[in-house]
Amino acid sequence: MHFSKASTYGIRSVAYIAAHKEKDVVSIRELSEQLDIPAAFLTKVMQRLASGYIVKTMRGHGGGVSLDKPSSEITLKEIITAIDGEEAFDRFWLGLSEKHMELVPEFRAKWQNLNNNISDFFSNTRLTELYPSEEKSEHKPIDLPASFFNPYLR
Repeated sequence: MHFSKASTYGIRSVAYIAAHKEKDVVSIRELSEQLDIPAAFLTKVMQRLASGYIVKTMRGHGGGVSLDKPSSEITLKEIITAIDGEEAFDRFWLGLSEKHMELVPEFRAKWQNLNNNISDFFSNTRLTELYPSEEKSEHKPIDLPASFFNPYLR
């Protein structure tokens, strides 16, 4: 299992949009600036997320992106799959070939078990779990520290 930088950016972007639900749309420019993601790359990520029915895009003045469905219905696996495809959960991150994996069946069995657990985690983790609810935090989602969305600020 190996996730691309695009998937990481996608998860961070969708979490940002969800945490700022008081806005009808969030501009690519705002996402790019707040999350320190190149705008051109982020645009391509948003196109993939729109194709996967995670976000809706609006063009023109006042345009941007918004969630296509409630954040409580979006799983991390849906975001990753929209960007990297289902095969993202099948790729082996140590760089070993499928042929090599066939030569080490004990290791392959352990890997498959771990991979299944990780896949289940992403399938069962909802977007709403990535940011505190208003009841659980003294911060409103808009007040989250920038480092929540941008790990380079930590």
